[in-house]
Formats: sequence, C-alpha cells, structure tokens
Amino acid sequence: MKKIYLVSVGERSGKTLVSLGIARNFPGRVRFFKPFRENLVNTPKGLVDQDAFLMAEVLKMDDLGPLSPLVYDIYDPVAMEDITKAFEEACAGAELALVEGSRDLTTGFTHGLSHIDIAKALGASILLVSSDDPLAIDSVSMFDSLCRERGAIISGVILNNCEKSKARRVLEEKGLEVIGEIPNIPDLKSFKVWEVVELMDAKVLAGEGGLEKDVKSLLVGAMNPQTAIRYMRRSHGKAVITGGDRTDIQMAALSTDTSCIVLTGGIRPSKTVMSRAEEIDVPLLLVEYDTLTSAEMIEHLIARIEPRDRKKLDQITRVVRTKVDLESIWS
Repeated sequence: MKKIYLVSVGERSGKTLVSLGIARNFPGRVRFFKPFRENLVNTPKGLVDQDAFLMAEVLKMDDLGPLSPLVYDIYDPVAMEDITKAFEEACAGAELALVEGSRDLTTGFTHGLSHIDIAKALGASILLVSSDDPLAIDSVSMFDSLCRERGAIISGVILNNCEKSKARRVLEEKGLEVIGEIPNIPDLKSFKVWEVVELMDAKVLAGEGGLEKDVKSLLVGAMNPQTAIRYMRRSHGKAVITGGDRTDIQMAALSTDTSCIVLTGGIRPSKTVMSRAEEIDVPLLLVEYDTLTSAEMIEHLIARIEPRDRKKLDQITRVVRTKVDLESIWS
C-alpha cells in the first residue's frame, strides 16, 4: 500500500483540492483517512468532518465513522496506537491511502502527535501543499528542517494558486522537490446560492428560481446608497449581505449583477423588494445572524467543495493531472 500524508502550510492552502485530484486520478483503489475531526457538517449520517464527508462521497465509501474518528485535545490527548488502529480500519485493502493532516502546522507537537510523528508511525511519505506567499515559504523551510532533524523526509511540495513562481527556485535551492504548481482558478472559488441557504439555514423569501446561480464575490451593504451602487456596478455574480431594513441597498443590488441578497437580523424586506427579486430570480435569503457573522460564515464557503458539484470536481481532476507530477507520487 502506498501511503501519502498531506500537510498544508496555512489555512485554505489547497490541501483538499490536491487530495481530490490525486484520488480521482489514481488508477487503483483509494482510501482516505483524517485522524482529527475539524470542521463538522450535518449529513444524513450525523455530524462528520467536512473533508471526510467530501472524500467519502467522491470515493463512494459507505462508512464515514472510521474516516475521521478522533479529536485532538491538548489536555486529554489520544494515543498514537488509537490513530494507527483507526487508520488500518479505514484504509484496509487500499492500494493508495491518502492521510490528511490538520489545518495547523503545529497541531499535536506537545504530545508527540504532530504531522511528522503520525507520518512516521504510519510509514507514510509527506506531501506538502503551500501557497507561494513569503510567510508560507518560510514555514515550509522551517517544517523541512524539523523533518530532517527527526528523520522524516518531505517527498514533494505542491505550490497552489501560482504558476512559474519564484518560490520554486528558492525551495529547490533548499533541497526540496517541487512536483507541481497549480494556477489560480477563479471558478473553484465560486459557490452556488443554495450552498448559502444550507450553510445558514436561510429562509428563501423570493427568487427561488435563482438558487443555482454562482456566487463569485461578497459585498457587505453597510454604506450609503451612492457609495454602494458604485461598488455594486464593479462586482459581478455577488452576494450582497445587508440588514433586512435597508431597502435602499437592496434595490441598488437588484439593479446590478447580483446572485442573491442575504437579509440579516431576521428582518423581512419591503413588498417592493420582494416583488422585484421574484421578477428577476434573485433569491432573498432571510437569516437570523448579524451582518458581520453572516459575512464570516459565507467567506468559509470559498474554500468548500461540494461532492455534488461535478463540474468543479472534474476541473480539479484535470488541473491536478496536468499541473502535478503524479508519477512521482505513485512511485
């Protein structure tokens, strides 16, 4: 069994994108394992780790339980034996086992449960995913030094959201092998209006016919109408987040290229707004959260990949196939 342990440098580095691309391009039986649960999502099988649910759906794995079974608690840590046992259960019979580490590079160091420790215990090669941001490259170098001190080797680095980056030369001069550069793909950062509905448990007041629209940007409508309309004209396929009592902002949004309007504070809009939104199929989404909380929640959708979004999954598969040296991973 080939075992790959994926480590990310920084949140939203693209680790899940790379996992998916590798899994969908491998010609044999692939299994997935993530030791520690992080972002939980509601599924028909209860609360499960978001990444584990995605991979289970893509790989058609029925049993979600063993895929991400544990929680890292610095005050009550699990034993390494618990991790290795869970891994063997989740990945039995696999030709390729993808192990996804926690989002934070430092998780587990206090108790010998770091990325390095787990990779060594499982006998997995470490694949590092990073942006080419200078702070991220320094983190890659620091992690590489720790690996070498502790007898582990980074088998490859994949740089995400960049192409022909100066970072490649810097890393290769340090002895690290860069096996791929994945360019920025704007389409992967968009999401559907219905995803906002599901995430926020929103009530659709009007414009239900527009739930399949793509959201490509966010705009918080907390300014005066004159300023708002200038920003709105520059922003396409946007979700406008504003108070339910801001009729001026809502009407301005409905006069520009808007995918949906999120009405915060549980305040319903005027009949004029409702009528216009219904007419042009722009969903009005009523939520109980305040404007700031709503914006933060929706921002997290930027990094989310839905298992039913076949177009996005196919795009990820193609870009990893063409931009990453997969043969070096298989070997």
